[in-house]
Amino acid sequence: MIKNRVRWQLCSLGVVVGVAGCDTVWSNVAEDCESILMCEHHRGLWSGTGGSIPNPHCEADPTKDASTVTDECAVFASASAEPGGDGTQEKPYASLGEAVSKANGKRVLACASGAFAEGVRIEAGVEVIGGFDCDAGWTWSEEARSAIEGPANEIALTLGEGASGAKVRSFAVTAASATELGGSSIGVAVADVEAELAQVDVTAGDGMDGAKGETPMEAPQAGASAPDTGETGASNACELPDAVRGGDPGVTMCEDGETRGGAGGLGGITGTDDGNGQPGENGAPLPEPNPSNRGLGGIGQIGADGECDVGAKGKGGDSGRAGIAGSDTQLTLDGIAGGDGGNGLTGKKGQGGGGGGGAKAGQFCGTSTNLVNGPGASGGGGGAGGCGGKGGGGGKAGGSSIGIVSLGTKLVLKEVTVEVGTAGKGGDGAGGRGGAAGGSGAAGGAASSLGGSIGCRGGDGGQGGMGGTGAGGRGGHAVGVAYAAAPSAAFALKSFMAGTPGNGGSMAPGGNGGEAGKSGECWDFTTNASCGQ
Repeated sequence: MIKNRVRWQLCSLGVVVGVAGCDTVWSNVAEDCESILMCEHHRGLWSGTGGSIPNPHCEADPTKDASTVTDECAVFASASAEPGGDGTQEKPYASLGEAVSKANGKRVLACASGAFAEGVRIEAGVEVIGGFDCDAGWTWSEEARSAIEGPANEIALTLGEGASGAKVRSFAVTAASATELGGSSIGVAVADVEAELAQVDVTAGDGMDGAKGETPMEAPQAGASAPDTGETGASNACELPDAVRGGDPGVTMCEDGETRGGAGGLGGITGTDDGNGQPGENGAPLPEPNPSNRGLGGIGQIGADGECDVGAKGKGGDSGRAGIAGSDTQLTLDGIAGGDGGNGLTGKKGQGGGGGGGAKAGQFCGTSTNLVNGPGASGGGGGAGGCGGKGGGGGKAGGSSIGIVSLGTKLVLKEVTVEVGTAGKGGDGAGGRGGAAGGSGAAGGAASSLGGSIGCRGGDGGQGGMGGTGAGGRGGHAVGVAYAAAPSAAFALKSFMAGTPGNGGSMAPGGNGGEAGKSGECWDFTTNASCGQ
């Protein structure tokens, strides 16, 4: 504190520019900037003072020396004060947050009567002391506490990145129970800065259950059926003597790619392959392996006594993978993130049905008195597979009840008590949606009225796969002090009243349940273990 005394003496003697307010004027040009510590590179010496020159007469502890409980040395705050105060003893600020923001290097002294119903954020290395009786000349009592009562769904007291060197003493800090799904109740959050809490009693309320996952409303696309008639349907016997065609398949584009049936097999043509009917194409995509011969095209008719085969039905799509259980936790100055259950994945598309086999050519065209050779009827196309259903939504993490969140290892706790409440249950995961039906295979071409065989029918497409089940969310934590970095061995609370952690969210059949929340006086989330283990 010697540097403060030197600067103050220079200011009081008029050596420093701006005597009346002791305003700091930084300059590298002045000849005496080094001797009076006013050069630009001296700014760091006065960090946290707001640019003002500290008064050495104000260095004494106001809880032991009442001479520093003055407007010259401190800014005053009282929850029962009228709005519009100027921070003096006579007109204290009604908001503790306003007093902190306007302290300008001075201490902040708070009255113990009433409660500051606000979330307070400190972004300077200021000392904030509660426990003063503003009705008895601002006298301090070791047993008294000034109260901070944070609003629901907000952190009651936050020491941010700019609060290095901050000290908070003689306060009762209470975080309200959460009122939003998945909301947490957190008393104090401290950035990775050097800070101190002394004689502070922290109470966290209850966290709320996480939101349940939702089954998707969007219906998957059904597989397209193969066309029965027209220029894209199977050709009848004798219909196209110069250009026999097979029936076109159904084709559908799904989220995971195209599914299509097989085209119908061509009807036999006299003079080609002994006039045999041709096999239908396979549906796509073919499963690998395919022991049940799903989606294969039907064989064409061979020989006068042979028969064509219908196309095989396509294989149904595989179910989507279940979501990953909610388990992780990320601590931030804004609260707690992570732990949501993963969504189930969309089911796979069904396979297209195989095309039907074509009929054999023969002497059944023309008239009954003048039979001539002609082409056989072709096979019908296979239907496309249905698209897979969307996966179910994962449950959200349950809200936590945490006394203090520390993002670093530099927080000092002296005579600090913590009480936590009941954490929320993780949200349940939802079941996925069923896959869509596959398209129908089309009929084969008609036989001639004078003989021959009909073309064989195409196979139906397989049903799309079931959407995966959403996972349950992580349960909320009920922890006294939660560290985002390994705490020092000196960690200790004066007392701790335990709460109840939240259970993980349950899952629909075939899904994954969320992890239960953590509980205890101190938890290190870098190692996911109780402090010191």
